[in-house]
Amino acid sequence: MYDNDLNNNNTSSGVTGSESQNSQESTEYRYTSGSMPYNDNSYNSSYNNNTWNSNNGGYYSNTNYSNTMDNTNYNKKKNKTVKKGIGKRIAAIALSAVLFGVIAGGTMYGVNYAANKIKPVNNNSNVEIPIVSSSVSSTSGTVNDESSAYDVKMDVAAVANAAMPAMVALQGTTTVSGSSSSIFGYGQSYEATTSGTGIIVGKSDTELLLLTNAHVIDGVSNLKCTFVDGESVNCTVKGSKSDKDIAVVAVNLSDIKSSTINQISIAELGDSDDVTLGQEVVAIGNALGEGQSVTNGIISAMNRSITVNNVTFDGLFMTNAAINSGNSGGALLNADGRVIGINFAKTSEDGVEGMAYSIPVSNVKDLINSLMNRETRTKVADSEASYLGISGVDITSTISQYYKYPQGVQIRSVASGSAAEKAGLGQYDIIVSFDDESISSMSELQNTMQYYKAGETVTIKYYHPEGTQYVLKSVDVTLGKKNW
Repeated sequence: MYDNDLNNNNTSSGVTGSESQNSQESTEYRYTSGSMPYNDNSYNSSYNNNTWNSNNGGYYSNTNYSNTMDNTNYNKKKNKTVKKGIGKRIAAIALSAVLFGVIAGGTMYGVNYAANKIKPVNNNSNVEIPIVSSSVSSTSGTVNDESSAYDVKMDVAAVANAAMPAMVALQGTTTVSGSSSSIFGYGQSYEATTSGTGIIVGKSDTELLLLTNAHVIDGVSNLKCTFVDGESVNCTVKGSKSDKDIAVVAVNLSDIKSSTINQISIAELGDSDDVTLGQEVVAIGNALGEGQSVTNGIISAMNRSITVNNVTFDGLFMTNAAINSGNSGGALLNADGRVIGINFAKTSEDGVEGMAYSIPVSNVKDLINSLMNRETRTKVADSEASYLGISGVDITSTISQYYKYPQGVQIRSVASGSAAEKAGLGQYDIIVSFDDESISSMSELQNTMQYYKAGETVTIKYYHPEGTQYVLKSVDVTLGKKNW
């Protein structure tokens, strides 16, 4: 009754803290090169994922899941909508991080800009997004308040000069599973370098805090950030929320040279609710992983919605400012030099130009503050990896809207003796939160668990089916250890 043949969703099982790669289903929109292995080639509607096999001692076996939902009214409704909205043309949305098969240079060399210096935030336990006053020179004079910023012609150079010290380039590595087979019949995998962009948005007594997109850091290891002076340091994911595509990354202040501290600044976040159609904007990002670049344009549309890999993003800005691979997580700035949006996607289709998308900052300010104040964790070693013991399927926003299910991870099976079974989790329960971090997909759950050791106790919130309704419940789960 709660199943409804959802085999077209991302499925995995066991759920350990070990990294794993999950492919994505083809949709009306698609990601291109990203920090997860999103490529420019369209995905097909079948994908491989690990499923728990009770007959092999709890190990995992590869199973192909194909898009089998065409026997329901869902596909008929979806196809009808597509025909009415865009006919036979299917738009492709490209995520603006970049993935390289070989090492790509992402360092900015010797660039020095005038900037507001880093100012301390005294309360380490409650970090908030700071407001750093700035003055941006325009062609018509000096702009000192947001209300007057739109009445003068934007000075792109002045905006870029003021904002650049708050921008960082992000680099990391990820393992990409190839689809081709060798003469031995095995698929090939390789390590790829990923690049994206971060924005300095806060500072505690011990950490510098960077805002970026969740897809920039999901599944990425060896994460580094490169500041405006070319210095690179290691950084750690502090928290992320994939269904909003927002993440916060932390850098230990002790790892940053004093000379770098003197050249970087904290970005000022503006009020995106005041943005108007046709307003001039500047986009800054680590385009193609080759260092920060600057483009300009206008707000060409507002309150746009797009669906990428079964996740729907609402209330977006659309801009004709050039946004390319590597720009993900970068800033969309107004004439005052304030960040009004986080660039994350663009239309990727032959014959379509000037359709890039940005997340309005006012829509996610509360989320950013919440992520900034989370405990900073590091990935645990494989020998300490935690194990939940479930197989599950993604209840995407599209599926949620159609079937009236809660969005999250629906449990399809529970391994005997596992942490999930001991905690009372069962088939058709839908996990929505793990240790106070919202969960919207199996990959998000897996990525989160990489930071938790076996033996730790966490609170899992889930919806349990009771009759024709789902009831929200909470349970403490002591994470198990996978017996490899």
